[in-house]
Amino acid sequence: MSIELALTANSASPNLLTQQEEAGRALGMTGAEMDIARQGSSFDFETSVAVSLALHACRETHQRALRAGFSEETCAEIGFISQACRSQSDDSVPLEATFSTP
Repeated sequence: MSIELALTANSASPNLLTQQEEAGRALGMTGAEMDIARQGSSFDFETSVAVSLALHACRETHQRALRAGFSEETCAEIGFISQACRSQSDDSVPLEATFSTP
């Protein structure tokens, strides 16, 4: 959720923002956690590294993620989520819902 919030912070429609708020609260996120995610960071170290990698997918941030203990597979998954979120337009369904199983 933090990655989605960071990637859509400046371009999300009011409807998507409302749905993200609801999804974040359902996941147990506080308003402060959602606000800082929209600024591209997190209070949690690992989440902050993941958000940074999603926002700035370059060699340097990839290496930082590996040094922080992320696997190549995890880095690739973050890249996938980042690309999916970036390609998502004003869809009315939050990104997390697209990965849920019925």
